Amino acid sequence: MTYIPVNFDDAVESKPAQAGRYNLQITKCEVTKTGPNSTNPGTPMFRVTIGFEDSANTPNISHFATLPNEDDTPEKAQGKALFLKRFLTLFKVPYDRGGIDTEQLAMDMVGCSANAEVTLSEPDDSGNVYNRLQIPRIKGD
Repeated sequence: MTYIPVNFDDAVESKPAQAGRYNLQITKCEVTKTGPNSTNPGTPMFRVTIGFEDSANTPNISHFATLPNEDDTPEKAQGKALFLKRFLTLFKVPYDRGGIDTEQLAMDMVGCSANAEVTLSEPDDSGNVYNRLQIPRIKGD
């Protein structure tokens, strides 16, 4: 029989960070589609994973940015574009002002950092609380 030493005292569940400002980094970004329960299922979006640079036992933040598409009203498409622009500006991700190559932009996001405000969600049906990224308005725009 093989004995493997395991320190179970250090094996603890991760906990969300308290609300506040944190150094964050985009660790993963994928182009995907909205799910069947969304208001417009099957439309393109970015699913971004954001890690806390200074907190090892804090779960990553999952952030979703839906992309403008041909079924959007002009107002809705503009709102999505503004939301994405705010996110890209916060993380200092370079982008083409005239349009985006989604696959290239997803790759360009990985590794970008920001010092940003993080809040806590309301508890879900199971009592779980999650960190949420607060995206500020663009200054001087």
